[in-house]
Amino acid sequence: MTDKKDIRQQALEALGFAIFNAMQEEMLKFFPEGHDMLLLAPTGSGKTLAYLLPLWEAGGRTLIIAPSRELVQQIADVWQQLHTETRCVACYGGHDLRVEQQQLLSLSGNQPTSENYLIVGTPGRLKDHIERGNIVPQAFKYLVIDEFDKSLELGFEEEMHAIIDTLSGLSQRIFTSATHTIPIAPWTGFSDYHQLDYGSDQKEPKRLVMYQVKSPVPDKLETLRELLLCLLGPSKGGQQEQAIVFANYREAAERIAHYLSDQDIENALYHGGLEQDMRDKSIIRLRGGSIRVLVSTDLASRGLDLPDVAHIIHYHIPQSQETYTHRNGRTARAGASGKAYVIVGPDEVLPEYFDDNLPYFSLKNHAAQLEPAPMVTVYIGRGKKEKISKGDVVGFFTKNGGLKGADLGRIDVMDHCSYVAIRRDKAEAALAKVKGLKIKGEKTHYLIVTGG
Repeated sequence: MTDKKDIRQQALEALGFAIFNAMQEEMLKFFPEGHDMLLLAPTGSGKTLAYLLPLWEAGGRTLIIAPSRELVQQIADVWQQLHTETRCVACYGGHDLRVEQQQLLSLSGNQPTSENYLIVGTPGRLKDHIERGNIVPQAFKYLVIDEFDKSLELGFEEEMHAIIDTLSGLSQRIFTSATHTIPIAPWTGFSDYHQLDYGSDQKEPKRLVMYQVKSPVPDKLETLRELLLCLLGPSKGGQQEQAIVFANYREAAERIAHYLSDQDIENALYHGGLEQDMRDKSIIRLRGGSIRVLVSTDLASRGLDLPDVAHIIHYHIPQSQETYTHRNGRTARAGASGKAYVIVGPDEVLPEYFDDNLPYFSLKNHAAQLEPAPMVTVYIGRGKKEKISKGDVVGFFTKNGGLKGADLGRIDVMDHCSYVAIRRDKAEAALAKVKGLKIKGEKTHYLIVTGG
């Protein structure tokens, strides 16, 4: 087994960190004692790495359960970034079930003399795989329930109960969340635990500044438009900031997105009623800097790693304190600062969990219009399964598209397609040059991704 010092140094180098934070160090210290662990900390504080590190050091087969496919993907991405030799399979709805089945059955973990492995998934998909015999639940030594307050609430309880009942070989459990709003049921087997609390008491982190914005009429669309023009234009010091607008309902999110588009405020829509590829494109465009506004339901309040979002806008007042906390957790992440705003209609009253003296934000002197995002996102019709890497994408566009490395931004390589952010003023010319050219010996399409 790799020495612990080597593992920790490899993790630091892989992630580009100088040191681990206090929470991660404390998990590394206490997990080897063998107690169950309750980890409470704000979103963006490094919880995922905090539990993956001691699991990597300990070795053993691990099952991680998360309430959303986005959080599953994020956990798997962090594990891949560590460059461990332990295989990880991600299982979630919207992903090809047959591909997951092949990956699970190929794990040597299904044999008596197996090596270590990690499986991360949503409750429904994991239960399906267990029932199909694709997962051997008795093999797991460790169980992690990420965002346990969401995973164990009504709606997931039956699936979670069915899964945990099959995990007869567990020796240790880790439950994590940004909030602790529900009791942990005895049937989870969680007991004799060591608690690490890094600020989960529902108070907003000091680096987050909160405002209220008065809407003179019940329909808040015009107020939202003026607020976005205040916050996002003009750019500050060459930096263009991003915002997430949260609505309580899918229909409202769609109405907001259409209205903003009609007002020439480019945005992307994100909610559970959209196909997975449409949701992926929205997040990829935001991360790549090709849109500045994401309009979403509370689906985007958990599990997404969006480090550059400066502003959170509550178009609708959150329906609970827990929702309020998780929405705000999409900004002020990893030590950065951020701002959040709640738009209050003429007949609305803020719930008690808001600050009594919440300052008002003035909508005076806003910009006439927003500058376009600095990048566009380009779709490439080849991905991991066609042996495409990020290096292949960079090489293709610098060699054939007349671009320099500085003209390219974030690159996301999916199973059967890829996305690359390209400077807006260079993209059209680059695509004209590469039209019809092969990448890795195969013809494909290269298209600028837009909304819709």
